[in-house]
Amino acid sequence: MAGVDYMLNGIALDSRYCRVTLGSGLFAGVSVSRSKVSAPFRHGTIPSGLAPSFEERSLTLKVTAYRQGAIGRDSGMGSDSSRLARLCMAPNPVLSRTVNGRKQQASVELASLEADDGGTVLDRVTPFTAVFALPQVWWRDPEAFDRPLAVNTTANLWPAARTWTQKYWTRWSGEENNSTSLLADFVTMWMGEENDSTSLLIPLADGIPDGMFGDAPITDLILRLPRNTTSATITDPVSNTGVIWQGAANANMFTYLDVGNSQAWQSSNDHQWSKSGTDVTGGLDYPAGGMLQCWPNPVDNGYRLTTKLTGSTEPLLAHARRAWW
Repeated sequence: MAGVDYMLNGIALDSRYCRVTLGSGLFAGVSVSRSKVSAPFRHGTIPSGLAPSFEERSLTLKVTAYRQGAIGRDSGMGSDSSRLARLCMAPNPVLSRTVNGRKQQASVELASLEADDGGTVLDRVTPFTAVFALPQVWWRDPEAFDRPLAVNTTANLWPAARTWTQKYWTRWSGEENNSTSLLADFVTMWMGEENDSTSLLIPLADGIPDGMFGDAPITDLILRLPRNTTSATITDPVSNTGVIWQGAANANMFTYLDVGNSQAWQSSNDHQWSKSGTDVTGGLDYPAGGMLQCWPNPVDNGYRLTTKLTGSTEPLLAHARRAWW
């Protein structure tokens, strides 16, 4: 894949003596649950209503390793083939890539690593093929953002790029009330919580590229419910998946719902994104469509969630990492 730089466990695979010449990340296969129905003079299918499931995908890297001394004036007997082998066989490998300036990563498992037959030239050039399995299917943002969600409405987790305009005057070009006004020529937003996160500013002339906020389902959201919440239902209007929680009101505790691991806990810490505190998983449930997956809208690529709470009108907070195919 042109213009993509790969790293394994934070170490660049591309070096002076090692080059990734090909990287493939084909789409994952899609499986849809359907039931066949047949009767005299009638036939058809009944969809289950569940969101599609995705098979484990694989990534193939073609890597060429050079012996030191094969390039320029360097000398030595070492080869980057041993470095490549060490990286590929490290425990708990994490493969990273940079696409159009966006860093993406995935937990992977090494499926195979072998030298290509006939590729070695006098021990100077050794091409390898490395195949990795991606059990979690998607590439994800290494950084998680804490995105506020208004309650009892449908709110944007990540906005649709095509809707970004700012049609209002921003400042006088000269004397107040006696000069032309200047229209905003940029879009800006908080990437996380207001006044407590990095901000984004992009000139309108450049536009916001499709997929900047992700283009794959987000399956590992952690949601923080406000204090005093007694029930919450959060659903994705695209996939009809969701998560439901019911429990006793607590004026001192936030309730956290980890939809990726089907766990819930309460903590007085306002950013307790790993399980700690009081376990309240017993109040966790989900609708008929299945556990929450936040899918991009197929028309405008925006990510939205519909929220319904009792016990509080404070906003939810979603701990989210962007996801890409």
